[in-house]
Amino acid sequence: MLNTSEKRFIRYWQEQRTGGRWSYYTLYIVIGTFIATIIFSTFLFLFFQIVFGSISFWMALLTAFLISSLATVLTWSSNEKKFKKIIRREIEEGAGGVSGE
Repeated sequence: MLNTSEKRFIRYWQEQRTGGRWSYYTLYIVIGTFIATIIFSTFLFLFFQIVFGSISFWMALLTAFLISSLATVLTWSSNEKKFKKIIRREIEEGAGGVSGE
């Protein structure tokens, strides 16, 4: 039997995965890179006076891209495993309930 959080997760993840893995990757890597670049740039400017166009800025941009890419791939993988585990458990419980009657 699914609890409330599992039902919510299944609805959320089915919606997220409808576009496919690559559209998910593209969306979250681009958005993650943008947000992380803003955060890194602000940090670099406030504490180290590094401005747009310097080599340190481009390193921050690359770092933001790598971090958001890694986080996106790991999140997809983790959510897929969780989704499949819940579905597999529900199928087994359903089959067990039918044969046990």
